[in-house]
Amino acid sequence: MNKKNKKVTIHDVAAKAKVSVATVSRALNNLDNVKESTYIKIIEAAKSVGYDNFMIRHKSSLILVLIPDIDNPFYSKIIDGISVAAKRNNYQELLVRTGSHPLTEEFVTNIVHQTHVEGVITLNPVSSVETLDNLMKKIPLVQCAEHIEHPRASYVSIDDISASKTVVKNILSKGKDKIALINGPLMYKYARKRKEGYLLALEEAGIEPTPSYIVELPAFSYETAFSMATQMLSMEDRPNGIFAVSDVFAVAAMKAATSLNLRIPEDVGIVGFDNTDISIMCDPPLTTVKQPQYQMGFLACEMLIEQINDKSTATKQLLLEVELIMRKTL
Repeated sequence: MNKKNKKVTIHDVAAKAKVSVATVSRALNNLDNVKESTYIKIIEAAKSVGYDNFMIRHKSSLILVLIPDIDNPFYSKIIDGISVAAKRNNYQELLVRTGSHPLTEEFVTNIVHQTHVEGVITLNPVSSVETLDNLMKKIPLVQCAEHIEHPRASYVSIDDISASKTVVKNILSKGKDKIALINGPLMYKYARKRKEGYLLALEEAGIEPTPSYIVELPAFSYETAFSMATQMLSMEDRPNGIFAVSDVFAVAAMKAATSLNLRIPEDVGIVGFDNTDISIMCDPPLTTVKQPQYQMGFLACEMLIEQINDKSTATKQLLLEVELIMRKTL
């Protein structure tokens, strides 16, 4: 074969740039774990040897936001906060609904490559510490609400254990000593931690938990919460207090109680979580825990943009304050 007609390959680029083939591959596929100086050297080498099968890395001004589902009203104000922070920094958020499963490295990496985003905010749980560590090596990432403890991982969230203990203690203070828990899927940090806080509060009060009072729903569902609450409140030894880890679950429990001709809060006190709009639309208005969702989203986006602009920026781990909003259901 005539040497002039030889097809130029990635190996020729690596030889010209004096780097490994793997480094060239990462650079030409727009992966962010290649230094800018190395990337420039590789692009210059590719042009020099006539290798045309590459894309120039570009600034997309896009931020990827990974969200489990769009049915849970808890997420809407978080997205509002992210959107405002992104706009003020000349970025645009890109929302991707992931479904109810922990994030894997392959899943996130594929989306990042397809969208060319510059950073990631995840409201989903990441599948493992190792996965989180690998993702942070590839792209700036901030966890919001859901988070895995990692010394180098930034997140914005709340202290779910403390918040749950406050709820249970307030229910107990109203003379309700048979307290049920309507919980979400345990794959979520919030569900595990709120259950832990519930159990700790009962333990501190000297109350043995009743297994039939603890409901763990397989998915976020009003209908399932209503069915489970109806079943629980139909028991002969029914609970006289319910802590629901979501306002949606709490409103489902209210409907179940009403359908069974139980008075709220006289026969059963009910407390929700999140202080979403539904909590003041229901009758009676729902006692609930107010989370600073907007602030969580805003701060998570600001933290991410700091990382994008300066890869050496310090890790930030924020737990924001919550407030128990007393209304008419307790």
